[in-house]
Amino acid sequence: MKILFVWPGLTGYMGDCWRELVGRSGVELKVAVDLGDMHYGSGFSAADVMRGLDWGEKMPDGWRPDTAFIVGWHNGLCRSAAMSAMLDRVPKVCCFDMPWEWRLRKFAARFVLHSYLRRFAAAYIPGAASRPYAKWLGFKRIYEGLFSTDMSRFRSVSRAGGAEGFLYVGRESSEKGIDELRAAYSLYRERGGKWDLRIVNGVSPVELGAVYGSAGAFVLASRWEPWGVVLAEAAGAGLPIICTDRCGARHEVVRDGVNGRIVRAGCVRELADAMAEVESGMFDGSIGKSLAAKYGCSPWADRVLEICRELTCSKG
Repeated sequence: MKILFVWPGLTGYMGDCWRELVGRSGVELKVAVDLGDMHYGSGFSAADVMRGLDWGEKMPDGWRPDTAFIVGWHNGLCRSAAMSAMLDRVPKVCCFDMPWEWRLRKFAARFVLHSYLRRFAAAYIPGAASRPYAKWLGFKRIYEGLFSTDMSRFRSVSRAGGAEGFLYVGRESSEKGIDELRAAYSLYRERGGKWDLRIVNGVSPVELGAVYGSAGAFVLASRWEPWGVVLAEAAGAGLPIICTDRCGARHEVVRDGVNGRIVRAGCVRELADAMAEVESGMFDGSIGKSLAAKYGCSPWADRVLEICRELTCSKG
């Protein structure tokens, strides 16, 4: 099975997933990456991310895949790949994570992008938050589970020592709700809360397991988060989770009132209330391990191969 991925930028979790796929019998994988659209979320290099993979910054010459996975319609490399004659009659899968919103731009995309989107045989999205948009764009075949990570780093995390403290892993930007997070934590402490808050950025994937293991709960206060791999990682580590209703992965790995709390984005009071609930021991994070299990690299590779087989058979 020859598989092509065309991807804007790089993240460590995708490198892990691609390596898992390469390890499957009969798979030949090539990855074309636009390094100009780089977002690591960490301090490691492209060589680290793509270790052991057949990749380049251009489409591979003289090589025709059985299936091509191409990200959306915003990136130049991805657009040119979808339109290229080399991939004519090759089943193409449109990968994207945008959720549905009643905005003119998203409403119009179905019509503006019609001739482009009809080149794809299916959509591949992270989860439930993106499904309504995929349907609106006209896709009949919609697969879920686009993003995954190396869950072995988190499943083995031991929190038997009664770790405490809130953890956030990610960029300190407005879209991540960093101001609301700090304000909510200040309010929580004013009310007598005892736990500390740790904000982590620039950590390599091999260090993440220990980072999650040192925390008592995970907090993601994002104003905008199409999915959020960090939520799957935190759930896989068995942490109680606080996240906003703008985090797409809440549908898959957070059960409100069970392994965490889902609050309204931008509501500092609700965020502070949830912190107090977590400190009181109200939530059991252990259920997150089972919820996150299917977002490991091995299940991801299984899904990709299943998509390839289904599209190849339907083509024939």
